[in-house]
Amino acid sequence: MTQPMSQELWRELVPQTLARLVRRYGADQFDHCEDAVQEAVLEAHRSWATRPPDDPQAWLATTARRRYIDLIRTDRRRREREQRVALLDEPLTAGSVSSESDDALLLLRLCCHPALPRTGQVALTLRAVAGLRTEQIANVYQLPEPTIAQRITRAKQRLKEHRDAL
Repeated sequence: MTQPMSQELWRELVPQTLARLVRRYGADQFDHCEDAVQEAVLEAHRSWATRPPDDPQAWLATTARRRYIDLIRTDRRRREREQRVALLDEPLTAGSVSSESDDALLLLRLCCHPALPRTGQVALTLRAVAGLRTEQIANVYQLPEPTIAQRITRAKQRLKEHRDAL
């Protein structure tokens, strides 16, 4: 059975690995580099429990580099999702929109009123804006037609109750 890694070796390996990443990716990425090294050290503790690799520094540096790339990719995807959500949340403004488009927009905003539950918003939008029949909406949701009809009816009723807020 091999000896576990000494604290002195860890104190030597971790800063060297961090320095390699920072040198490679830049000082502005210090936080990401540090996170990647920490994740690599955790992985090393799990993987090296029975036998450390022949070259611990190379293993740790490679693993940290891979974790860094994963962190960057994950962060980029998160930012892209946030941008898409922000675009969806922006108020719809139209400078030169025809009155027909204004009517369609009004109908869409009415169907997506915040007083309606999400299921009611979607069902009512599919019915009023997309022009689907109740039967078609029920088929998409894989629900009985009376259930969808009830959602639409309740959504319309709630819009009546909140007409002052419209």
